[in-house]
Amino acid sequence: MKFVRPALISLLATLVLLPTLAEADSYRCGRKIIRSGDPVSRLLELCGKPRRKDSGSETIEVSGVPRKVRVQRWYYKQGSRRLERVVLVYRGTVAAIEVGGR
Repeated sequence: MKFVRPALISLLATLVLLPTLAEADSYRCGRKIIRSGDPVSRLLELCGKPRRKDSGSETIEVSGVPRKVRVQRWYYKQGSRRLERVVLVYRGTVAAIEVGGR
């Protein structure tokens, strides 16, 4: 019974921290990597056209300051066993990369 308590605490800590791991700072397309700050032309060159696009408001860092701005969301998925990536595009630049669902 003494071993169960530390394992349970560890599991709970992991579950609490899991939502903070949902944001990625890069995305691998083949052998190349896309990062926040890269131009959309590089994203299209390396990853191709997204599966779909939509737009909405997101809070992102603009010149080092968090601001709520209108962005496009580009959705990529590289296979049935890979997680979807959502690339946030702001003013022709990759603003952020998020991990979506399967």
